Amino acid sequence: MIKFEKRVKHAKILNPLKGFKEDTITFEYRKDPLTGRNTTVIKGMLNYVSKFLISDEELLDSLVKRTRENCPFCPESVREKTPMFTRDFIKEGRIFFGDAVVVPNLLGHAERSVLAVLSKEHHLKLKDFTAKMIFDGFKGGTAYLKRLETLEPSIRFPVFIFNYLPPAGSSIFHPHMQILVRDQPFYLTNLLLEKSRAYYESNESNYWTDLIAMEKENHERYLFSERDVEWLVPFAPLRGLNEVQAIVKGKSHLLELTDEDWLGIAEGMTKILQFYHEQGYISFNMILLSGPLDRHLEYFNVNLRIMSRPGIQGLGFTDAWALPYFLWDGEAVEEPESLAEKIRTTLIKG
Repeated sequence: MIKFEKRVKHAKILNPLKGFKEDTITFEYRKDPLTGRNTTVIKGMLNYVSKFLISDEELLDSLVKRTRENCPFCPESVREKTPMFTRDFIKEGRIFFGDAVVVPNLLGHAERSVLAVLSKEHHLKLKDFTAKMIFDGFKGGTAYLKRLETLEPSIRFPVFIFNYLPPAGSSIFHPHMQILVRDQPFYLTNLLLEKSRAYYESNESNYWTDLIAMEKENHERYLFSERDVEWLVPFAPLRGLNEVQAIVKGKSHLLELTDEDWLGIAEGMTKILQFYHEQGYISFNMILLSGPLDRHLEYFNVNLRIMSRPGIQGLGFTDAWALPYFLWDGEAVEEPESLAEKIRTTLIKG
């Protein structure tokens, strides 16, 4: 029922790096099994861009010191420099869960936009993120969603976003997540909901359940299971810089998730972040997608995407360019199967 479709094309050039000998560049055009979105896998591209993915440690250290001075999220400032909820929404003004603090976003990206400040430390290497730290942020965000559900039930489409460090689009160094909630789904959420429903009606089965079963059987891109959360490398990545996907079994929206589910996500994330760290990366993006909070959907599963981002260097470089922004195509710098094998090997060694 699920088809993994790809077309392989080649281009010949006279390569100056090889004394102008004839060389062949290979392109794989892959189609996302659910949405049909195209992703181009360019073999050899990872080696070409690898120099931009590592960081200048001295520059990074100087930025950490400079940004710590007036950071609103550090423990000594978070109660003085962050917004508060109105008393009719949260009497205490902020939500606290473990070490996480949830506050309104000063300049939000949706009509209900909040931040979950995760750590007392201003900067963390990716290997230093803990499952408890991420779990606390998720649970603090969930407490906000429950309060929102009570007071404004029409605002029912949430997404959790993690942009860590400037290469990932964050203006503040201190680790934090965003929880965005609207009365209409974000474009990607809506696309996945529509396509998942169409698949369910055509095949009388859940796409996400079928995908897990197929990836587990083939094992090329399957990574591991963490409690009731399955982790894999997508066949056709959305963006493709070490992109990993997670699927929560049997749950269609975030308020259905149990503590075990949240731990499965948090523990899985720490494994992927450990892998990124060992590859020399310092920055990442994550999105956690949900169906509507007011009903269970048999055809949809809560799912996550996480990817690494370029390093911090004096010479600025971004992997966000015209093809994904304007043409809406995905691009991967190495084969998803090769990435999956690297992650599995690293986890076994660890």
